This record gives sequence, structure tokens and C-alpha cells, in this order.
Amino acid sequence: MTTILLREPAQRLRWEAMEDDAGSRRLRADRGTWLVAAQVVCLGIVWLWPAPPMWGLPTWVVVGCWTAIAAALLLGLWGAGGLGRFLRVHPRPAERAELRTGGAYRLVRHPIYAAVLVGSTAGAVLAARPEPLIGLVGLSLVLHVKAGYEEGLLRERFGEAYDTYASRVPRLVPGTRDSWFTRR
Repeated sequence: MTTILLREPAQRLRWEAMEDDAGSRRLRADRGTWLVAAQVVCLGIVWLWPAPPMWGLPTWVVVGCWTAIAAALLLGLWGAGGLGRFLRVHPRPAERAELRTGGAYRLVRHPIYAAVLVGSTAGAVLAARPEPLIGLVGLSLVLHVKAGYEEGLLRERFGEAYDTYASRVPRLVPGTRDSWFTRR
């Protein structure tokens, strides 16, 4: 088994070259890489669906959506700034990463995922078509699974410190406790 690391600007995605029983070689990605790929596909459906709107939206909805997109951008930048040079798209924490519990991470455990969901919800509504809304459902599921996977990796890395943090800070929605989006 050979491991190939694909270098991209802020991340490394892990692929393993596998040989099957017949001696054929194929690439196999780890779970985190598949989750990143699924996230990209869902984001593409939400933001890049190539068709005109099917229905009109009242002005107040359009203004609300653009306000939500601006707020999501600020939250995402705040969360990304808190990670600094350890920011990655892949859910596996960087080698020398430290547990972040301040800034945006004192409000929710995954501020960047929350920002992506808020912004994408607004984008799907603005698209005024069913396909981006379906993509949004897929994105919500992917980010839920990705957050759970990442939390397992964080528990492995930081142990009781992460458990303590997770017991007091919700997963995605500030001020909530024990729901689908705040599972520990």
C-alpha cells in the first residue's frame, strides 16, 4: 500500500494506492476526503445550479438572504481566523494544531460549518429553484456527518479537554442543547 498526499493550498487530502486480488491498482480515499468531495458537490448544487429562478421572491426575503450571507461570511472569517495556519478543509486536525475554544469557537464548536450552512441556506432561497434546496439538504447531512467524524478525531487528539469543551459548547447553533445539530 502506497500513500499519496495531494498538496493543495490549505489542505492535504489523503489517497491510498491499493492493489486488489488481480494485481490492479486503484486509488482509495479516506473518509474525510470523501466527505470533502461530497461537500463540494453539494455546494456546487446550491450555488452553481445553471438555471433561472422558477419563482419570485419578495424584497424583504432578498434583503434578509443577503444579510444572512454577509453574517455567514463574517462568522466564517472569524472561525477561520481562529484556526490561523491550521485551517484545513479536511476534517483531520493538523499535526501541531491546538484545541481552539475562544473567539467564534466559544459560541459553537464548528463556526465555519455553521457559516457555510447559513450562507448556503440563503443562497438556496435566492436561487428560487428546488434543486439548490435539495442540495442544501444534502449539504446539511454531509456537514452533520463531517462534524461528527471531526469530533471523533478531536477526541482522539485532545481527550478529556475536548469532552469538557463539547459538554458546554453546542455543535452548530448557539444557545441550543442536545438536538440533531448539537450531538456530542
